[in-house]
Amino acid sequence: MEKNIDIKDFKKTVAKRNFYNTNDAGKVFLFALLLPFVVSLVFSFIGYAIARGVGIAFTEGESWIRTLYDNYLWFSIPYALISQISFICLFFTYNKVNRISLKAAKVKFKKINPVVAVISAVFGIIFVICLYGLIEGCFGTLFDMWGITTDPNPIPLNNFGWYVFYVIFFAAVPAICEELIFRGMIFNGLKRGIGSIWAIILSSLLFALIHQNINQFIYPFIMGCVFAILMNKTNNLIYPILMHFFNNLTTVTIQYLMNIGAINLNLTVGAVYVVVSLILALVVGVLFFLFYFFYLRKKDFADSATEGEEYVGKDPIFIGKLPLTMYAGIALSIIFIVINAVMG
Repeated sequence: MEKNIDIKDFKKTVAKRNFYNTNDAGKVFLFALLLPFVVSLVFSFIGYAIARGVGIAFTEGESWIRTLYDNYLWFSIPYALISQISFICLFFTYNKVNRISLKAAKVKFKKINPVVAVISAVFGIIFVICLYGLIEGCFGTLFDMWGITTDPNPIPLNNFGWYVFYVIFFAAVPAICEELIFRGMIFNGLKRGIGSIWAIILSSLLFALIHQNINQFIYPFIMGCVFAILMNKTNNLIYPILMHFFNNLTTVTIQYLMNIGAINLNLTVGAVYVVVSLILALVVGVLFFLFYFFYLRKKDFADSATEGEEYVGKDPIFIGKLPLTMYAGIALSIIFIVINAVMG
């Protein structure tokens, strides 16, 4: 005799939850740190094997990874995209394995406010323009004095074809992949456990740490805070993605125009330069403050989606309000930063 199955109980059993928690945030950050490292290591050895197979010689004592990255596009292009490919694979795989609905990331195309979307895009542009002098000029000069430099990207950006390539793979793709991980998963997960303010600060810190360079810490942290504030208020990841994309697009466009000689922003950093840079930074901060307090706060972006059931499994190890995986990820990212700084 067949046993009758209660459809409601069946759906409740297999239903996916529509939210992330702090445990998810900790694991996702750790995976986001380790996965690109492992994949890049594997890819490097495969590239080395291919290089040796086609007769590429390496000078004794030189870094063969650096040699391949600086001189061969078949190696440098995939290598530069490893992080983004890892992030998007992590997003879908983690959600699938843990039975989390993609709705948990709060990507809501049907609820886009055109005005907020346009203003988000405009601010993505303005932040680069107003902070370029402070970050690239003032802090860049300071880091140069300390002997901390950024390795140049070997992928060319000297014609319109390469500009389109950069727009797609270094502006659009990172905006989508990084926002899905850091605001969609990590920020939303932290918000449930430690509240909005601390989630904004911590998720931005993690976003800065993932870049694994001291000289690529300040700007990602600032923009991470801006993206998280926007996400916290609107409950829609589309707006941070738009702001992030136009931020990247402006950076790529400025670099392209400099490379082809259309503009020259390599100005001497002096007292006037510093004062102007600080004023511009203050201006964009005030503008965003006005946008948030006199427009966003008056809009209703209430999230009405049902969250589903919390999965009850093995309890993770927590220290305070954060899982052990979060502390492990932070410690590991600091180690990577120190190693990168020491190795130059």
